[in-house]
Amino acid sequence: MTIFKVTGLLCQRKFVDFKHLSKRKPLILADSERDALLEIFPRGVVALDIETTGLSPLVDKIIELSAFKVTPDGISTFDQLINPEIKIPQFTIDIHGIKDEDVANMPTIKDVLPHFVQFADDLPLIAHNAKFDIGFIIFWLHRMGMSFKSNEVYCSVKYSRMVFKTEVENHKLGTLAETLNIPLLNHHRALDDAYASLMIFAKGMIKQKRDQGKVYLGESLLFKLFDFKKNKDLDIPEKLIGLISKIEKKQVIDIKYNGGSRRGEFRPIRPISLLPLPEGNVLYAHCLESDVYKSFALKKISEFRELNADELKKRLDQLAKSKKK
Repeated sequence: MTIFKVTGLLCQRKFVDFKHLSKRKPLILADSERDALLEIFPRGVVALDIETTGLSPLVDKIIELSAFKVTPDGISTFDQLINPEIKIPQFTIDIHGIKDEDVANMPTIKDVLPHFVQFADDLPLIAHNAKFDIGFIIFWLHRMGMSFKSNEVYCSVKYSRMVFKTEVENHKLGTLAETLNIPLLNHHRALDDAYASLMIFAKGMIKQKRDQGKVYLGESLLFKLFDFKKNKDLDIPEKLIGLISKIEKKQVIDIKYNGGSRRGEFRPIRPISLLPLPEGNVLYAHCLESDVYKSFALKKISEFRELNADELKKRLDQLAKSKKK
């Protein structure tokens, strides 16, 4: 059994009134869990998590980056607060508790990212809702002109949907941690969340081996970091800059999308995030017509417009009637 020691890498962490420090319990990895991870990832694996000023990698900033690395040589941690060089919005402070004064004397992402890249090397990466976390890493790798390695990226949400689909009410990190007895006292702090993501894979692999005799990762493998080399344009088109405020307000809008089954037509969505993907930048949103979360390629969005409550109701009523015909 291994007990992790939490360490900072670039400088002493200067917490201000973080009550969780006194509450932190040791984060433990049993030998069976370590062995399960190394059987599938024989060179090792890195589970990471970030805390940010918002949900859009193309716009928002990283304020905490933490990771657990498991290799045949042992276990190590990366744990660093980051100065975003902007004010942290209150709605995100309400989630993770990190305030402006906590990061004022911390290094910037330009100082931190090279150390993290060295820490992770080319090992497989795990994250919960990995598109979001990795999207921030990708953005800054491009922005800083750093090289992309061949790291495979795995998502613990997609993995849990395969392995624990009948055991849990939903696949949120908190729900999974409670159901699977994973310690998560400091949810929405990067180090604890990274550990929980790692443990979802460890416990899932043990379950698969016990129930089916083998481990399969399936669609939990999203992409490789190297795949993003072809997506070099991380700028948001001028005509779509207004999407940023709509995301912040969680405002329902209409987008005219030149793709899908209704090419060139308006469709109502609730925008969530602006993300980089290997094939290009996307608007991740809740499509209110299909009630499905989708990625809309920015290059295929020709325009957007606001929708009030009456207009939205009218649009959805019209859609419901057309489906009945």
